[in-house]
Amino acid sequence: MGFIECGHLRPVKCNIIIHLNKDDKMKDVSGHTIKTKGPSTLRIVSVILGVLVTTIPFHLYARLTADQSTTLAIFFSSLAGVIAAFLIATIVEWTVHRFAMHKSKRLPLFRIATELHHKAHHWVHHTPTRYVNHEAAINRPSVFAIDKTELCQTTLTRILTTASHAAFYTLLTAPIILIVWVVTANIWFTASMVAAAAVFIYLFIRVHDAVHHPGLSWLERFNWFWFLDHHHYIHHIDNDANTNFLLPLGDLLMGTLRVELTVEEQEKWPHYTEARRLSD
Repeated sequence: MGFIECGHLRPVKCNIIIHLNKDDKMKDVSGHTIKTKGPSTLRIVSVILGVLVTTIPFHLYARLTADQSTTLAIFFSSLAGVIAAFLIATIVEWTVHRFAMHKSKRLPLFRIATELHHKAHHWVHHTPTRYVNHEAAINRPSVFAIDKTELCQTTLTRILTTASHAAFYTLLTAPIILIVWVVTANIWFTASMVAAAAVFIYLFIRVHDAVHHPGLSWLERFNWFWFLDHHHYIHHIDNDANTNFLLPLGDLLMGTLRVELTVEEQEKWPHYTEARRLSD
């Protein structure tokens, strides 16, 4: 059992201790588990199958128009690919984030992802009382360090660690793209899915960095950024809620969407607007 002590800016300073038990559930000193009730296996399977069924018309259209090279066919094939990509992406993001980045202990690749994200990112470097970092340079836990809570020490390790994040998401996306190509044999549909996936991965990393490093990105001028920021702050308090970062559709379908904190959580943790100012 380990613990993390966090400074909490209140009229009276105190220490909040988060205990990590062998099941990786966050508990406060009173033993209260900070956890949203997760969906049942039946619901998860049903949602995944439902989303896949929803994309069948797009794949069918792509298959039927695979040999057509008219401007209209290319346009609608590309549009269908983008829509299908984002529908699939919201479920893939939810699944990977929840199970590979927060709960994995066995598979080596996913265990490393859990150590980097759940342990280092959530409960060492960006706890709810240190949600943002006002330093100019964006840094992240090094994938090359033995202790995954250790931040990158050189520019090279920062670049390679960021690249490894993109490679991780790409590795998980590649089999889906391959299946799409085999099923549809439509170059425009497949290419548009690849492009949409690349944009999604880029935005995931870029927006996530902007959320935790205020004032460094032009993205803050958009209202949707602040919606995602507040959405994500709740996730930092309740790791089982708001599992989607970019597209909360998966959370809505899985029943893990939360739009506000409980009274108990508001008493325990900083208010969102306060958390945006705290860096220590």
